Amino acid sequence: MTATVSVIVPTRDRPAALADALRSIVLQDVPGTEIVVVNDGGGDIAAALPLGAPGVTVRVVSHPRPRGQGAARNAGLELASGRFVAFLDDDDLYLPGHLDRALTALDASGADVMYADCLLAGGRCEPGKLPDSSPYRYDFAFDPGVLAVANFVPTSAVVCRNPAVHGPASWFRFDPELPVLVDWSLWLRLIHDRGWCFERVPEPGVVFHRRTDDVAVSGRTDAHLEYLGRYEDAYRTVIARWPVTPGSRVARFRSLFLETFQIGQTLLATGQRMVPFAYEGALRVLYDAFTGHLDEALVTTRTEAVLSGTETALSSFTPGSTTTRPPQAAGTAG
Repeated sequence: MTATVSVIVPTRDRPAALADALRSIVLQDVPGTEIVVVNDGGGDIAAALPLGAPGVTVRVVSHPRPRGQGAARNAGLELASGRFVAFLDDDDLYLPGHLDRALTALDASGADVMYADCLLAGGRCEPGKLPDSSPYRYDFAFDPGVLAVANFVPTSAVVCRNPAVHGPASWFRFDPELPVLVDWSLWLRLIHDRGWCFERVPEPGVVFHRRTDDVAVSGRTDAHLEYLGRYEDAYRTVIARWPVTPGSRVARFRSLFLETFQIGQTLLATGQRMVPFAYEGALRVLYDAFTGHLDEALVTTRTEAVLSGTETALSSFTPGSTTTRPPQAAGTAG
């Protein structure tokens, strides 16, 4: 029997976090939920599995060696039998009612993808509870132009239709060759190759954990520089796949986003560190400028201030509010 929704959870060697993530799925209380856990070369996860939870089926895929986040999610997609597919990283959590809201919106709107707002947390949160107040969040209204510049739709926020229910869907796969940005690459392909429609559920549905000890925000300078280099290489690979008209608004903002890597590298090379939630701060600056809430000429200066911690990226929006754009600022992919 086809499940209502299949939630794909890749994991590796984080059994405690995995148990919390899976618990947050069970607490959604959506009948016909299928959880597909992909153990990507990690240790035993049996104790973390919510076996016997009412209305929930658990399936497990185990890789003897790590294959990476793209391949792990693809393995889950191969097994997913739900009419809808959702994703949850093993260190994130669903908030109460997330799946129900997204599934209701998908049925009502006819959209292909729904993404919820995400609350960012630097410390662990308990399943079923809101995190302590945090000013950082992904609460971006959909804009195709901005998405052509940078990703503002975290994988864990997405619930979408499963094309495999109606037939083979080999095109609905993440790129296993990309070390990062696999979600962004797929979103662009779904939009530009398949004409998929993305819509936002303007309510927090996911807790997105960004650990302050993550190499993305701390750690040795050489490790941090290596991380930035991998990220920049992947970014250049993705934008090369989806070229735009030179000199267009998207092209200009892609150049501005590339400057973010240079700013970060300069900070690190001079003995400084980028602040926690650096990516989210830079993304907020870019989004505000693209949608007409900040002068484009100020992007570089504001980004430098945000990454160094001398200025906040939050002054252009009110925490908890919906970020909107004026009609004349609607973006295009060109």
